[in-house]
Amino acid sequence: MNASEQAYHFVKNAILSVEYPSGSRLPEEQIATELGVSRTPVRDALRRLQSEGLIEFIPNAGARVASWGVSELTETTHMRSFLEGYAAELAAQKITASELAGLEDSTALMEAAARRTGTPDLEAVSEANLCFHRQIAEAARNSHLLTAINPLWHYPLVIRKFALFNPERLELSIRHHREILAALTVGDANWAGAIMRAHIHSARPFDRQLTANDAGGSAGT
Repeated sequence: MNASEQAYHFVKNAILSVEYPSGSRLPEEQIATELGVSRTPVRDALRRLQSEGLIEFIPNAGARVASWGVSELTETTHMRSFLEGYAAELAAQKITASELAGLEDSTALMEAAARRTGTPDLEAVSEANLCFHRQIAEAARNSHLLTAINPLWHYPLVIRKFALFNPERLELSIRHHREILAALTVGDANWAGAIMRAHIHSARPFDRQLTANDAGGSAGT
């Protein structure tokens, strides 16, 4: 792993674990010193993380961890529930056997990452989770609906929320995926839509917890 990759993974993991809360400054020199590298690979890593939406550059202030408010998270949850619930209903009527197999694969990957010995691989969990939701939206065969949903899958927000889940909560998310898959397999649109909406809303308590943790952890940064 070269210096840029090392810096990228170091800063990203610190952000995702909320060790660097929202709004925290990310001084290049301090990070470089901690890692024992020059500032150039750190700068490269920060630019890469900016492209992923995890950090933002403030004029005359440098890099900071991106911030989100409770209202923004709540609005996103409501919109996802409405749109993805409808997508699941449509998908139940149109999904193919190969698409069902793809959902099974995504669920299996999420299970393996969540149940990894030691600590869960949150990045892999989030990637598999996002893939699952995207596959269902694509199976709905409605391009306008997919266009509306796509901006709501804000990867940094999803993965930071997963960082707050304990093992039991991760297992609940996986069970929801299994039930959604079961509903799609038998073509039950009402069941698929209902469990998708319940699944998305079940994570709402973590919206406020996420911003509260950020607010508490960013003091003095």
